[in-house]
Amino acid sequence: MVVFTTNIGTIRVPAWVKDHPSFLRWLRSGTLPEEARVSYINGEVWVETMPERAFAHNQVKTLIARVLCGLVEDNDLGVFFGDGMTYTSKEEKFTAVPDGMFVSQESIDAGRVRLTGGKDSNRDTELIGTPDLLIEVVSDSSEDKDNEWQMSRYWNLGVPEYWVVDGRQEPLRFTIYRRGPKGYMVVRKADGWAKSAALGRSFRFTPYQKKMGFGTYKLEVR
Repeated sequence: MVVFTTNIGTIRVPAWVKDHPSFLRWLRSGTLPEEARVSYINGEVWVETMPERAFAHNQVKTLIARVLCGLVEDNDLGVFFGDGMTYTSKEEKFTAVPDGMFVSQESIDAGRVRLTGGKDSNRDTELIGTPDLLIEVVSDSSEDKDNEWQMSRYWNLGVPEYWVVDGRQEPLRFTIYRRGPKGYMVVRKADGWAKSAALGRSFRFTPYQKKMGFGTYKLEVR
C-alpha cells in the first residue's frame, strides 16, 4: 500500500492497484473522499498533495469557470465542467482531473461524451469520451504533467483544443493549443487575443488589480 498525505487527509492506494483497470475499480469503489484528486498517468497513480496557491492557481481557476460557465449557458453551447470533474479514457489507459472541460451540445447529441461512475446511485462522477476543450492551470507540482504527459494523451484522444494557463509569474501566460496532424499547435495571438475554435470566441487575460499583495486578472471575451 502507498500512502499520500494531502490537504484533505491521508489517501491510501491499495497494493492491488497495479494498472488502469484496477485503478478504475478503486476510483469507482466509493471509498475515496469526494474531494480527492487522483489520476492515472503514464502507468502511475498521481495524487494531488500540495495546497493550491491562492492567486496563481485557485483564483485563476475560479475566474475561468465563472466566465466560461456564463458564456456556455447564455449561448446554449453545451456544458462546462469546472475543477474536480474526473476524465477517463479506457482506450488510452488514462484518468485525469483537469481544471476545466467543455463539451459541446453537438458532442453530447452525437454520443462522443457521456457520464459514468461507481455507485448505482452516483453515476455521474466521470466524463468519458472526447471533450471539445480541456483546460489546465499550471502549478509547481503539475508543470511536467500539464505541458508534456497530458498534452500527448489529449492529442492521442483527439481532443480538438487544449488551454494551458500559468499564473505563477507576472504577467500570466495563456496559451491555446489547437490539435494538428502531428501534435498541438499554438494559436497565434493578436494584441493578446487568442481565438478558441471550440467556443467560437476570442479570449485574453488582462491585469486587473492587486489584492492582498498579489496581482489578479480579468478574462475578456469577444
